[in-house]
Formats: sequence, C-alpha cells, structure tokens
Amino acid sequence: MSDRFFSQLDGDALRELLARTGLRDAAVVQVSSTLHIENGNEAAARLTGLHPLERIDQLLSAQAAAALRACISERTSRTVCEELDGVWYRLELIPHREGALLAFVRDDRAAYDGTLRVLHARSTQYLGALMAGAAQVDDPALAAQLRRDCLRLHRLLTHSDFLHDPPLTEQLRLRYCDLTELCRGAADEAVRRLPSGNATVSVQAPALCEALVEPNLVRTALYNLLTNALRATHASGEISVTLTDDGAFYTITVADRGPGLDPALFDALLHGWQRLSPLEDYMALVRQGVTPGFGLPLVQHIAQLHGGSLLLSPREGGGSELHLSLAHLPDTLADNNLRAPMILEDGFSLEDVEFSIL
Repeated sequence: MSDRFFSQLDGDALRELLARTGLRDAAVVQVSSTLHIENGNEAAARLTGLHPLERIDQLLSAQAAAALRACISERTSRTVCEELDGVWYRLELIPHREGALLAFVRDDRAAYDGTLRVLHARSTQYLGALMAGAAQVDDPALAAQLRRDCLRLHRLLTHSDFLHDPPLTEQLRLRYCDLTELCRGAADEAVRRLPSGNATVSVQAPALCEALVEPNLVRTALYNLLTNALRATHASGEISVTLTDDGAFYTITVADRGPGLDPALFDALLHGWQRLSPLEDYMALVRQGVTPGFGLPLVQHIAQLHGGSLLLSPREGGGSELHLSLAHLPDTLADNNLRAPMILEDGFSLEDVEFSIL
C-alpha cells in the first residue's frame, strides 16, 4: 500500500472523500466489488495489517460488511461506526469505480480537528501574551498569581492535546528508573506543596523497584492521583501509596479515606471528555459530585501507553483505591536520547503548576 494511491482515485470519489475526512488522519482502503483490497494508504496498512488481494470483510463487523455491500450495489455513500482493537472509528463508505473506498477516521481526532485546534492555538498565543504582561505587574504576589493561573490554563490545553493525540509507546522516552524512589518523591511533594492540613501520606514499596517507564509521565499520573486523594480526604485522614510487582505488571495503588468514588460513575470520569454531552447532562453529573475533566483520563492514557490500565476498587473501611498498572516492557524499547518535554510540569516547580486539573 502506498500514499501515492490518492492520485489514482476518481475525481468524484476523491471530492466526496475530502468532504467527509481529513486525509492526514484517515486510513483509506480501496476495494473491488468482491471486497478484495486493491490499494490503500500507509495509514490503512498500519491499521488493518492487510495487504492487496486480501478480503477487507475479514476485518469488519457484520454490520459494517453489510453496509459496504450496500454501498457498492446501490452506489450510495454510507457512514457506520466500527470498533477495531478497542478504538472506535467513523467508517466512511464511498462508491469508487466498481467497488468502494473505506476511510477509517478516529472519532476523537475528528472531533478535535477544526474549531478546537483553532481554540487551542489561539488560547496558547494569548496566554503567552498574558504571562509576558504579568511580568510587568508591580505587585509581586499578584504577578505570581497571574503567572500561576496562566500556567494552569496552558497545562489544561497541553493535556487536552495529549489526550486527543497521544504518542505511541515506541515514541516515549523510556528509561530505567526506581519506581520506589519515584513514589516516595511524589508523596513527599504532595504533602509539602499542597495545603492538606494534617493529612498523611504513607508509602509501602520494596527497597528497589527498577522499571522501564517514561518517568515524567508516571510522575504526572501520581501527582494527579495524589491530588485527588488529598482533596477527598479529611484533614486528619490517611492516604497510602502501595507499590507491588507480580512479574508481569508493576501496580501503584493510591488509597484514600474520602467518601469514595461511585464505580457506576467511574466510566464517566474516564471517558466523559470524549463524548458529546449537552450542558444539562454535564450539570447532572456535576450535581452527583462528578465533574468530567482531564485528570483521570490522563492517568489512564499514561497507563495504557505503558501497556497497563487504571482500575478502581472500594477501600475496606471506606474510601477508594485507584490502581495504576504498568507492564514490564521489553528492553528493546529503552531510549536514552534527549528529547523535548511532553508534559508541562517539566521545567516548572509544583508551586507554579497545580498537580491536578480535575
């Protein structure tokens, strides 16, 4: 498959394709009337794992395959939703010659293109100007507060961009570090930097636990979990951080003594940012004590990039336990090259940037 195949498409089909998708983000496959693949772009080869002369319907659900046959026989474009490897795509089916074009577009990316891209770019530009202006304020306390608020807004935009367009695991700056030291350091910072009254944070971990991870991302995940736990815990309460290794996964559990997250609403916290939600529905969740944000979804994405997941369980005696699991990754993924920071905490103290944006 080759990206040069776009130049070989019929004009009408190409115009229809451009009207429905952004070619940069779409995986496009050309099939014959017998549903055999004739060509496709490189994104399609990566997504499907199929090659020319193989049948596309072996990859599709029964519903999508039926819609494709109808598209070819009736010569009409169709749109269906299709799940591949746990990711939902908008599948555009467009008649082309005797067969059809199939364009797989990730719904989350499609929703982020256009208006939100403009908002992100413009907001970042204006925040830069505000930060420059804050430096000219005579009152040091006011200047510091303005700078901190600008950084928080910038961080919100940065994390939104990260969630909508996450890197591949192979693109992370993976290196070996001591997870025990990372957990203890994050716990110390949480107690030292945040106004938490008399709340305590204890860490139970092996003396040494070397793991191949992206340390800054894992630290960011811990900051979010610890911040949420501190906000949910009474001033005299206790938060525990437990690190275990079962040989396949490292698991970091952050447990609090707060009112506890409702398991029935946990999915809304993790995926609410992806869904089109009327204001009335959003406010209904807020009234239930659940405000969908980017904090927990960010933690989940970081876990998934490390081959793991984020899970919730009730804590015996009250409260919640959030389990951040990280897989044992192969040594071949280690990367010691210097690269630009991916998350805004790099280069800024925790006095400047709030742990969590939930």
